[in-house]
Amino acid sequence: MARILLVFPPSAYRNHTPPLNLAYLAAVLEKDGHEVQILDLSAFHPPCTPDEAIAIARDFNPLWIGITLNVIFIKPAYEWIQKIRTLKIPIVAGGPHPSLLFDEAIENGCDIVVRGEGEQTVCELTRALHQGTPLDTIPGLVFRDDHRTIRNTGFRKPIADLDELPFPAKHLFPRHWYTDDSPTYQVYGAIFSGRGCPAACTYCYKGVFGPGCRFRSAENVFEEMLFLNRTYNVTAFEFMDDAFSADLDRVDQLCDLINRTPGLDICWQCTTRLDLTRPDLLQKMKKSGCFRIFYGLESGDQDTLFRVNKHLDLNHAIQVLEWTHTLGIRTIVGFMWGFPWDSPASVKASIRLLRTIAPFVDEFNPLGILIPVPGTRLFEDCRNRYHLDHWWIEDRFGRLYRDNVVFPYFQRRFYNDFALLNDGFFPYSPQVRRLIRKGTSFIGRHNVLRNTPLYRAIPVLGAVMLSRLLFLIHPRLEQFVFGCLTTARARVRKKRTR
Repeated sequence: MARILLVFPPSAYRNHTPPLNLAYLAAVLEKDGHEVQILDLSAFHPPCTPDEAIAIARDFNPLWIGITLNVIFIKPAYEWIQKIRTLKIPIVAGGPHPSLLFDEAIENGCDIVVRGEGEQTVCELTRALHQGTPLDTIPGLVFRDDHRTIRNTGFRKPIADLDELPFPAKHLFPRHWYTDDSPTYQVYGAIFSGRGCPAACTYCYKGVFGPGCRFRSAENVFEEMLFLNRTYNVTAFEFMDDAFSADLDRVDQLCDLINRTPGLDICWQCTTRLDLTRPDLLQKMKKSGCFRIFYGLESGDQDTLFRVNKHLDLNHAIQVLEWTHTLGIRTIVGFMWGFPWDSPASVKASIRLLRTIAPFVDEFNPLGILIPVPGTRLFEDCRNRYHLDHWWIEDRFGRLYRDNVVFPYFQRRFYNDFALLNDGFFPYSPQVRRLIRKGTSFIGRHNVLRNTPLYRAIPVLGAVMLSRLLFLIHPRLEQFVFGCLTTARARVRKKRTR
């Protein structure tokens, strides 16, 4: 038996639920008889500071330290890796970014990279490190050999039968690290019912799960739901799949299992495509507890959808949103802004569609400025023209996502991606920028007015206008004023609760 430490590195992002990738790795390692400890340094309430984590790692003395790496927050992760390297414990990196740019991860302090799905690879890696046997026979690894040469053992085939995997080890993630449970959002409620997506959108990276879809059986998914319900009293579930209903028959079977179980009072939400549903299935989903669906629409410009290989019929998309809304299922719709070819006409088309579908949409996703993720076709098409190589570790971009960044109120309350629009990747014309701000402002107003009582919505909209004005004068002025207002509001709340 060996000791393994798994870490979600520090970042400006906050995890509201346990990261399922680490939970799955921990589950297979525990099944193999190893002792696993997890530190989520990006949890909503982190268990310790990044420096304290190094002391914890030293005391735990694991065989290896596993770190998951994401492109957006890669720079602070690399900086922390340089600090923990002083322990002289092998650092194993996994996740989307090192699966593609494994040489970069090695050069920035990682000893070993696990490419793609890691469950089978980490078990074989642990046995090899524990027994002192060579790593070059284990597929899915990149590492430096004794001669400091980078060795690549090739990509491991994706796991064929996902039902064979143990359920994620959520017991290693204390509830108090995350946000409090609510009737519709609960810490332990996240589930992957499958892996991958049937689409091939040019902005999406598939280097971990690979092309296409693989599904757990409806019975296996339902078994995990019952386990979470009986073990942790979970009554609200969120399916994290990219396209939950890619297999319509499987969703139909899962709904039947839920509906046929007496006394099971649950609700659930999912993400799927607008071309992967039908009215009768939506009705059954509603009956089984589905209360919210996230649909990725991305653009109201048909040419843009064609260029990103997202084959959607916009008229059909409107019909699906109307079906969903009529059934009483909350709809959330995602839009993307800032394509490198965007013109006033293409942005205006998206704004027109926003206005058309607004009556059927409960909330628009307040994020969506395009990020050219390495490994995607869009990135490759644009990298030379827009000098995108290594943007993820440039100070220009990195400073937008550091722990000391405080976003102005109007961004946090209205649309949190304005920083990417102002300091992003592509040289949008002033008219395109104005129109994108118009579209995202419509999103912000819609979300506030649709989901907030009017007596509260009016002060919020006023505060947004004030925040924008102060920010234009000087960002530090906005930060000072709204910092004081936040402090004063917290004091008033504290007095009311006494």
